[in-house]
Amino acid sequence: MKRKVLCTVFILFARIVSIYSETGLNAQGGTNPAAADADITESSASSGSFIHQIDFFLTFEPMFILNTEAGTKSAPSPVVYPLTVGVSWPDYYFVSFQPRLSLFYNYYLWDSDEEMALPAEVENRTATVFSFLFTFPAVFSFHLTDRGTLEAEAGVSMLVRFGILSSGVSSSDSGTSGTAADDTSLINKWFWTNGRMMYLSGGAAWLYSFTDTIKAGPDVRFYLPLGSLAEGRGLDAMMLSAGIKLVL
Repeated sequence: MKRKVLCTVFILFARIVSIYSETGLNAQGGTNPAAADADITESSASSGSFIHQIDFFLTFEPMFILNTEAGTKSAPSPVVYPLTVGVSWPDYYFVSFQPRLSLFYNYYLWDSDEEMALPAEVENRTATVFSFLFTFPAVFSFHLTDRGTLEAEAGVSMLVRFGILSSGVSSSDSGTSGTAADDTSLINKWFWTNGRMMYLSGGAAWLYSFTDTIKAGPDVRFYLPLGSLAEGRGLDAMMLSAGIKLVL
């Protein structure tokens, strides 16, 4: 009998200690399962909201590159056909950030007399140059009608270029600086000096909303070469493009 009474007292004491401990933790800001679930739900909603505010877009537009040195050695101002992809965040706001990347290539030669790289025609090419144009614009959207939006943008761009010997050109072929390999090396160095990779950019687009998620319309852009302007070569290497922008 005494043993049963002791067991009952021990169990009651243990239960009291357990209840006191749970109450103390809650009073001191301990873990609240309901609050934790609410925090997780709020965090997931916030992450989902950020993702849903991102639009992806493509542009299809030929690009004209001004060559003020066009003559007997170099090619006329070339026209290239970039592949451009980008994102817009946040969507449906007056001001958004729309970084994009444009990929294209063209041919170059080295002019030892002027000590500069020049666009080249196929028969005079030394290097095939791959170009990666990174653009970081702020875009202002004017929703003029229920389905029509006018976009105006301004930003900065960086043109990253590297050249390799063109197909059919041997590294030992003669070049204006020695060999074709020497010319290619000088072309690559020239791209990275005197700020030639930096541009100021601007543009405009008119987009029509075909559905809640798909928009498209004409798009025009320009890129002012800071390196050429600083060197006193005016607008040489300025780029202009016009085409279609597709927002998905």
